[in-house]
Amino acid sequence: MKEMPIFEEVFNRLIRLPEFGVKFLIGGLLSFVPIVNIFAFGYLYRLSRAVRKSGQPTLPAWNDWSGLFLDGLRFAVVWLVFWLLPILLASLVAWLMPFIYLGALTSIFFLTSVLLSTLLFSSALYRYNMRRNFKDLLDLLLIFRMTGMEMPRLILPGFVFLGFLVLLQPFYGFAIFGGFLLLITYTSLRFRSIEGNPSVSF
Repeated sequence: MKEMPIFEEVFNRLIRLPEFGVKFLIGGLLSFVPIVNIFAFGYLYRLSRAVRKSGQPTLPAWNDWSGLFLDGLRFAVVWLVFWLLPILLASLVAWLMPFIYLGALTSIFFLTSVLLSTLLFSSALYRYNMRRNFKDLLDLLLIFRMTGMEMPRLILPGFVFLGFLVLLQPFYGFAIFGGFLLLITYTSLRFRSIEGNPSVSF
């Protein structure tokens, strides 16, 4: 893949990969069921590692289910801290906003928070993948810097992810799995393309 991946090209290459439909269907169905969705998380984690290693859009096999569950727990830690927790905090703030006469801004604030949390999570996941050390996630300033550095390139895929969640709510399992599948593939390629740049320090 070229050094600086383009979102539209990554999307087209991803959906044209062999067995994309079957692998997407499995992940989407698993994502509907609590606890069982850990396996889908594990698949997304393996996807992130495979893309970082190969530098190409790729789809791992659905195999080694015990290992997939353990990988899902690793993914879940990053997801809970950098995606779900910020969104829950944003929900609390949004609930309080009408009490200070800012109710008209509630939806805009919440959707913006989901967007930013999604991009922050992508940076944190890539940071963890570099050494598979949870201590690396304590460097919040670096993770925020990674997010800010790539923000102009990540806004479009972030909005696509947000669109999946909003427009496909009845099919939330497919929306979440498909959104993260695309987002993680693209962001992994983006960060990989600049990881070796001596002027950039992760």
